[in-house]
Amino acid sequence: MAQRPATEIKGQRLDGSRLVDEVASSLRETAEAVTPWFLKNMPQVYFQDTDHATQLVHLRAIIAARASGRPIELTLRSEDGSQWTSMRPLDYPGVLAELAKELPIDLPLRAAKIHTATDGQLVLDTFEFGDTPLFDENDPEQAAKLEHTLAYASEQLTEWSHQEVVDFFSRCNADYVMTVTPLRMSAHWALFKRVSGTDGTAVQLEAEADPRLSRIVVTVGNSTRRSMLERIAERMSRSGINIRRAYLDTIDDGANGSISMLGFVVQGPDGNAIDPESQLWKSVHDDLLRIKWLDLRTLSLAYRHPELDLTRAEIITALVDLCYQVLVKENPYAFTPARLITLAERNLVISLAIAELFLARFDPEKPLTDVEFETRRHELDQKLSSNVDLEDSRMALRKMLEAVGAVLRTNVYVPDRYGLSMRIEPQFLATTERSNIPYGVFFVHGRGFNGFHVRFRDIARGGVRAVHPHSADQFARESERLYDEAYNLASAQQLKNKDIPEGGAKATLLISPNSRTTRSVKAFVDSILDLITPAPEVRAHIHDRFGRDELLYFGPDEGITPEMIEWIVDRAERRGYPLPTALMSSKPSAGINHKEYGVTSEGVHVFLRVGLETIGIDPEKDDFSIKITGGPDGDVAGNLLKILDENYGNRCRIVGIADGSGCAEDPDGLNHEELLRLFRATLPIASFDQSQLGPKGRIAAIDEPDGGHLRNTLHNRVQADAFVPCGGRPNAIHENNAHEFLNDDGEPSSKLIVEGANLFLTPEARQYLCQHGTLILKDSSANKCGVICSSYEIAACMLLTEEQFLSIKSVFVAQVIEKLRELARREAELLTRLHRQQPQVPVPELSIRLSRVMIRTADAIEAAIEQVPESDEGLLKYLVKE
Repeated sequence: MAQRPATEIKGQRLDGSRLVDEVASSLRETAEAVTPWFLKNMPQVYFQDTDHATQLVHLRAIIAARASGRPIELTLRSEDGSQWTSMRPLDYPGVLAELAKELPIDLPLRAAKIHTATDGQLVLDTFEFGDTPLFDENDPEQAAKLEHTLAYASEQLTEWSHQEVVDFFSRCNADYVMTVTPLRMSAHWALFKRVSGTDGTAVQLEAEADPRLSRIVVTVGNSTRRSMLERIAERMSRSGINIRRAYLDTIDDGANGSISMLGFVVQGPDGNAIDPESQLWKSVHDDLLRIKWLDLRTLSLAYRHPELDLTRAEIITALVDLCYQVLVKENPYAFTPARLITLAERNLVISLAIAELFLARFDPEKPLTDVEFETRRHELDQKLSSNVDLEDSRMALRKMLEAVGAVLRTNVYVPDRYGLSMRIEPQFLATTERSNIPYGVFFVHGRGFNGFHVRFRDIARGGVRAVHPHSADQFARESERLYDEAYNLASAQQLKNKDIPEGGAKATLLISPNSRTTRSVKAFVDSILDLITPAPEVRAHIHDRFGRDELLYFGPDEGITPEMIEWIVDRAERRGYPLPTALMSSKPSAGINHKEYGVTSEGVHVFLRVGLETIGIDPEKDDFSIKITGGPDGDVAGNLLKILDENYGNRCRIVGIADGSGCAEDPDGLNHEELLRLFRATLPIASFDQSQLGPKGRIAAIDEPDGGHLRNTLHNRVQADAFVPCGGRPNAIHENNAHEFLNDDGEPSSKLIVEGANLFLTPEARQYLCQHGTLILKDSSANKCGVICSSYEIAACMLLTEEQFLSIKSVFVAQVIEKLRELARREAELLTRLHRQQPQVPVPELSIRLSRVMIRTADAIEAAIEQVPESDEGLLKYLVKE
């Protein structure tokens, strides 16, 4: 007879079957105690939300924990990781925020259901990850729910039409439609309509059947659901609001993305429902409207200091970031963004007083007069001198105080703003290197980004550029020159815009590595719209110290997609901007999309052809070689590849291309068909099919060993007749590395440079390379055709309806492109002719002189045009037409 298994515990051998009996008995006793408690205290909605099998899993886990004498601190994960259930033994404000922080970042959160035992002894949170199947009308249960809801709406909710119910069901997931009542679904539909098509937020407070509880529903467009859940839970925790239950659902918003519905059944800090008239609710409501858009540094600063609310913390972080763009020129080692925040926080009493002064100056109901402002500013400055010992702290705080005086208009009081925007007195940002004072500067501080819009004339045109570094080190380097980039690009644009009525402008956003480009661009544009829309409901919240209406004209630059362009125009119309179609050029439909038509590349090609002829190459007969920065998926480089292939075929050898993904090089020329495949498929150069390489060719992706070095040095190493930078960061070639463009014998690696990208070379680098025999055709000349096209497009938008424009679009675009080629040819031939006559003058200098002459002439005409006698009006109209 086999022996029974035995277990040895502290020297005693126990019978195995006896041990099983003891464990089973213990579990049974615990189960008999826990199960009635569980059934009594778990809310009814838990049993509605949770299937029977899952209830048993939860109950077994609780029984096992209780039987072992351990607290119920468990996280259960399904086998495929798609569901996490967290249990905690005690309910208190902030428990949900703590749990949300533990959730995985790399899995999309699709649903969250939080249930709290009525005695507060258990919090059971279920989080589901992955994609949820949408409503399926062919499923009998789901179809029945739809019919039930239609019948309910026809009797009880007549404002909710049959078609609207069907449409709403088609946008929802299957779990949602099966668990939400028709009445609550109709309330969600109303909130959905308020947010649909935007990235905004709607917040609603509702009564619950239990008079001690309230329901808060937050509806938000295109949010990261996990982040939003964490942010809302943490904000409620700060006010002592206890979340008893929570739900998270997602509704499809078509082309605009998705809308998240976050519902919270809560209890106020006094143990009762939240009073909708209370100061508590006003504060929470206002913050929840904006919680999606607040920078993490703002949230952290506010939550570290109870005396700071989110608005004042946001003002402090915004002023710090604005002042950094000046202070970094004073001492880049002493003044970094992190250290400036630290200095402001160490002197929080004064920093808070500066934020209070900012709010008082722009209070739309009772703003400070100039005398009152100067008095308070002087008092603060005196206090600062007396109480702050560290010189760096005094400099930083004084600059923040000075910044408040430099703000002319702000959206700080607009309740549902997407960022904090300010119209700045341009002199505030002036330094020795920025001596030419712009006409206007806008600054926007938002979640994970800062941005500037700079313009050198009242009516000015220039693109919006989104800079999104992938590393913290690169982000820090770009932060140092953020305003410089916008300022220098706008200055270059001023020279470039000599052929059109508008002056030069540029907007540059710097986006942190972990933030999203689309969200940042939307926040930047919408925050500027706050300051320029005439909509009365917005103007009521803005105290204007500038005193003039302003119209801005944007265009696409790096990082701006056709979808963003359409959103910007639609948003401008929704916001009541007077010329919404004129706000943004390069529209895919009722506009001339730059990438589709290659308008910038058309001008670059003309300058390239004239430049080749100048250095002795006839591209119509001779073979020639080109190296390019900017990928085949880019606007300028991709279209240039297409134009070169159409015009010259294999006579043009593309011997090197570098972009953000890596580089490709082949002295015999890269395969044209493969390059065009990448262009059509919007793929970067690292996607080049290696089977299409010649025997001397190679591809190096950025993440390969030495890939970054090969990419970064391609424009210097590779020998070619011409170098055409069509992409890359500003100042890539500067005075300290320009010599690397030369070969060992002192000759340039390319005799011709045609600047298809802005500011790729610094002025000092241009001068150095020109002295060493390089013919350089400057950016303000070579890539001017994009902005000229935008000017023609916007003029057409002002004169024609969308239908009228579309009816003539094909003819209009063809005529514009022909005009662009002619304007490029005239300038290119003029510059090269002047160069032959004055070889001692570098061509970039001739380009600048030409621009200044044309701009000065245009300004003189504009100043005198009002004095033209009536008898000469006919002649004037003839002149304008010509």
